[in-house]
Amino acid sequence: MNRIIIWLCIICSPQNIFGQQDSLKAVKLDPITLKVSRISEKNIQIPISISHLEFEKNNDIRQQLSFNEYLLEAPGIFALNSNNFSQDLRVSIRGFGARSAFGIRGIKILVDGIPETTPDGQSQIDNLNLSIIKSIEIIRGPSSALYGNASGGVISINTLDNISKNFVKFGLNMGSYQMQQYQVAFGLKRKNTNYIFQGNKTSTKGYRNQSGFENYNFNLRMRHQFSTTSKLNFHLNYTNSPNAEDSGGLTIEEVLENRKQPRRRNVDFNTKETIDQFKFGTNFTHEWNKVTLNSYGFYSFRDFYGLLPFEFGGVVKLKRNYAGNGSSLTFQQYFNKASNKLQFGYDFAIQGDQRERFRNLEGVMGGKTFDQKESFVSLGFFVLDHFSIGKFLIRTGLRYDRNLLKNEDTFLSDGNSSGKIYLNSMNPSVGFNFMVNNQNSIYSGFSTSFETPTLSELSSNPSSGGGFNEVLRAQKARNYEVGYKFESKIKQFELTLFYIETDNDLVPYELEEFPDRTFYRNAGSTSRKGIEISYQSKIIENLHVKSSYTFSDFKYSTYQTTSGVFDNNILPGIPKHLAYISFNYQNKKGLTLRVQTQYVGNLYNNDANTVKVDGYNVVNFNSGFELKTKSITFLPFLGINNIFNTKYFDNIRINAFGGRYYEPAPEINIFGGVRLQF
Repeated sequence: MNRIIIWLCIICSPQNIFGQQDSLKAVKLDPITLKVSRISEKNIQIPISISHLEFEKNNDIRQQLSFNEYLLEAPGIFALNSNNFSQDLRVSIRGFGARSAFGIRGIKILVDGIPETTPDGQSQIDNLNLSIIKSIEIIRGPSSALYGNASGGVISINTLDNISKNFVKFGLNMGSYQMQQYQVAFGLKRKNTNYIFQGNKTSTKGYRNQSGFENYNFNLRMRHQFSTTSKLNFHLNYTNSPNAEDSGGLTIEEVLENRKQPRRRNVDFNTKETIDQFKFGTNFTHEWNKVTLNSYGFYSFRDFYGLLPFEFGGVVKLKRNYAGNGSSLTFQQYFNKASNKLQFGYDFAIQGDQRERFRNLEGVMGGKTFDQKESFVSLGFFVLDHFSIGKFLIRTGLRYDRNLLKNEDTFLSDGNSSGKIYLNSMNPSVGFNFMVNNQNSIYSGFSTSFETPTLSELSSNPSSGGGFNEVLRAQKARNYEVGYKFESKIKQFELTLFYIETDNDLVPYELEEFPDRTFYRNAGSTSRKGIEISYQSKIIENLHVKSSYTFSDFKYSTYQTTSGVFDNNILPGIPKHLAYISFNYQNKKGLTLRVQTQYVGNLYNNDANTVKVDGYNVVNFNSGFELKTKSITFLPFLGINNIFNTKYFDNIRINAFGGRYYEPAPEINIFGGVRLQF
């Protein structure tokens, strides 16, 4: 607790926010204009909790192994599972997504404006090339009025899209646990067109036994400027991951015996996955006098093969096709002392899954146990309006989503379980912003959201048969928040207080009769109260400090099962206190130094709140020295993760049967390499 108080004093000190350092020689922080809110506005004018993270200047000294490296500095967001590549990163915003057994749930992921999230609300980011991330915009809190199936928020990733000249770039990165990373990129600039290509190979044996990973990633991006008012972006991605092993969860006794050991059952069943994914998409923008058209389209194919640590249905084959398109028209009107921006739009997406399950005979595929075709069709219509007069801005939004889920049972030996479900939803939002002056604003907002069960969750049927678990319902949420924003030439500060009510929370659980299988159920309701604080400042020309703090008081209001009554219990997998601070030094001679630390408070492992994980603090260090000649840029870099060798857990498997909650995190480890650009 003392550490938390000290950090809050640093972050919230009035001198730090409003002091006289504006008079110092300092590099200015650019005013932030955000696109993730659909109608672009300066951050200080938007009555929404949004984080804007910039990486272009220091991305080359990062390890670029886990997406979690890019999320640490944002308040309200917490990530686990950054070192289990077979399960993918588990990200939560204000508690939404914390339940996910694999992948990202409850959060909409966009890459260059194109949805990465499937229509049913599930995201995997194993196809994301981290080396090309330029910036990230994060909406913290329910966002269904903007993006439909986005209960917890939105993460919008922007990659490199504009270059000033032709270039060729090579990268070599090596580190602990036999981590190897090879990168190549080149850019071609023409009068009206830019071409950027990146290729990446990453492999590691992993910290724990049976946690190896191998990945190949290729990206092509083209940007064509038809005129000053019209442009087209084209994106192409291919990812092949031939091996991603799952070492499984351990009991605390097994952790104390040997942190690096895999779960024995995972070894016996050779648990791992392989992935092949292809995706392309386009963005088109055209501006008339007072009207702007934005349109996108995409198609993706994912081929998945996984081995799970149980026999019946323990081999999974999944072929997934998903595609979509959307458009919006924005109308701008200006009056004497007022203005109005009105936007109409739609999003359409379709997902088709061919899911098969077979017996896992200790790593060998046996007879088929499950075969069904699943689909999710989503169509959403929305209207947004920004009306400003003087110092006031009023933001309103309304969206209707129609979602049709179908399954066709083709494994008829155990009966026909085909069926369909409609999960439709209407979601409003409203916000008010008052500009106290050019540097200070206060705001308030209300929004609602919904979150459907994914096709994977619905097909995890406790009846052990085919079809959907039709007992599951969509999760609903209502979000209330007030906030304060400050922006000066060298400082930015935000404070947000929120209260969220949810109904039908989707919760994972396991059954003794089906060991290692994850099922899902609705848990009554929750209440979530929280505080989010962020502060950054370019203190002097060469030194930049970033910090954040999150307080989370999340509880079940009503939640009863056959195994107990959990009313007033704390939601598992979410720390009550979360803090971050980094110091970034960069001088004109090419030296870059970065020290960052994250404090994670206590959290519970299960709904019953009978097992608690102690809090911890992790410190990381990055450095690089850029050497330039007339035609070559040479950047050697070195990093140390977990400098003080903190013993903590990379992942907590919520409600795991038999106490198998723990996946130990790596101890102190290093990485380093070189990047060359011609």
